[in-house]
Amino acid sequence: MKIMIFLSLFSFFQKTPESGIVKINDFGSNPGNLEMFQYVPEGLEKNAPLVIVLHGCAQSADTIAVESGWNKLADENKFMVVYPQQKLINNFKKCFNWFNPSDIKRDSGETASIKQMIDFAIKQHKINPKKVFITGLSGGAAMTSVMLANYPEIFNAGSLMAGIPFGATSSIKDGLNAMKGNIVKTEKEWSDFILEINKNHKGSYPKMAVFHGVDDPYVNIINANEIIKQYKGLHKIEKEVEIIDAFNNNPDVTLERYENEQIIYYKIKNMGHAIAINPGEEKNKGGKVSTYAIDKNFHSPYWSAIFFDIIK
Repeated sequence: MKIMIFLSLFSFFQKTPESGIVKINDFGSNPGNLEMFQYVPEGLEKNAPLVIVLHGCAQSADTIAVESGWNKLADENKFMVVYPQQKLINNFKKCFNWFNPSDIKRDSGETASIKQMIDFAIKQHKINPKKVFITGLSGGAAMTSVMLANYPEIFNAGSLMAGIPFGATSSIKDGLNAMKGNIVKTEKEWSDFILEINKNHKGSYPKMAVFHGVDDPYVNIINANEIIKQYKGLHKIEKEVEIIDAFNNNPDVTLERYENEQIIYYKIKNMGHAIAINPGEEKNKGGKVSTYAIDKNFHSPYWSAIFFDIIK
């Protein structure tokens, strides 16, 4: 009886996610041992878009949901959000294992678990399979690179916030070098990493949006340029870039647009390792200030959603 009362009290006092996300316990075989959380706005219709949001190290699904403002965007524009979550047993810093060979191969480890979450969401909520997008911060951005590289047929577009190109690492040591900006390659070398694992892929490759703080002390901004080179190679872009300073009248934001906006790059001055947000209730605002979410009068998830073409 005492045990039952204790368990009941434990359940009663468990923290409810601040964000309103819901945990899904059975979404597949889950070979990567991840957790799945989702946010389904009221009034979600069939063929709605789906956005996968990957948290950074030391974060959780709940914190990235609250700090990024993706749920507000989902409510306003009627799309679904899935938040994969790492477990401490897999990584003591709660980073996705974007440097572990067994977790970054197609249909293997954590990569396979995230793919199963996508399949579950598409089936259960009748999501439009041609409107699936993915984004992440830091380690979540590096894992976003992994997912885009392994499943180009699934994703329409992705956005990386303080990310790293796919193929930069296959070990912790390589990962640290990449974070420091020490791994630099040609467009062909970078794109070949993705082309080699997709020899049977006949379609196009996802569009890419890159967001990076100029003063990032953990993931050197050199990585933003390497990501751009990788996707320029994939999309065979040769035309010169169009550069817009003080984007949206913001002196800290510079936008670079590449051919037909297959790649865009927001370079954010006076910002370190974080996502840029713009707290508020207006349509182009959202997010909550924290260690890894900085008010820059620029809501990067909103501009990601614009790039994904899911803003109504």
